[in-house]
Amino acid sequence: MDILASAFKGKNIALCGIGSGQGTATAKLLLNLGANVFGISRSGRKVDHHSNGVYREFKCDLENLEEIKSLMSGSELKDIKFSGLINNTGTWTMPEGKLESPKAVEGFLRLNLMTQYNMIYEMADRMIPGSAIVNIGASKSLFSGNGSGYTISKYALEEVTRIAASALKPKHIRVNCVQPGSVSKDDRFESTFPFNYSTDRAMDPLKIGYVSAFLLSPMAAGITGVSIPVDDGMAL
Repeated sequence: MDILASAFKGKNIALCGIGSGQGTATAKLLLNLGANVFGISRSGRKVDHHSNGVYREFKCDLENLEEIKSLMSGSELKDIKFSGLINNTGTWTMPEGKLESPKAVEGFLRLNLMTQYNMIYEMADRMIPGSAIVNIGASKSLFSGNGSGYTISKYALEEVTRIAASALKPKHIRVNCVQPGSVSKDDRFESTFPFNYSTDRAMDPLKIGYVSAFLLSPMAAGITGVSIPVDDGMAL
């Protein structure tokens, strides 16, 4: 924790999709490490915390690139330089059946893929050299038997991660993807560290937070363009 704290103290981190358990848990973790967290979501959700970091919430429809541009060029954010971006947006709804309508598939692509792509595209010039981006995908264990739209969008996010990592390499920005399994939506999940290995219940969302924080930190300076399952072995 001390090593992570030294890496994040005073750093500006954008966290998109703050409404879920893992989004809120990750925000609280980064705040406890001393980071300044800029929470961006459709609802503009607040995060209650008692830590050294500063939390600021912003309301934005991340499917709308023009709305993102307007937010980032506004007076509150236009001069901010970021050290990290966590893309935690998307829907976890998994409809029955494997062949959905084109309209349903398009909806999943907008929510699970384009929201993250839009933020990568808009944030690339606002991040300092040595910074990093973490996309939140899904463990392949969640793909089997779920709707085609969900599966297509999550596979596509892996490829977007690789493409973005290659494109942003000259800017010294790393891009990786974390692939969670079934995660508790309760950010108050009680657990000790190190975590107990378990596959019989939803994961503690902090497991995702710790891996995301590691990938943002200088300790992961040699890692880019990869997708890392964090699923308690569900995909085995």
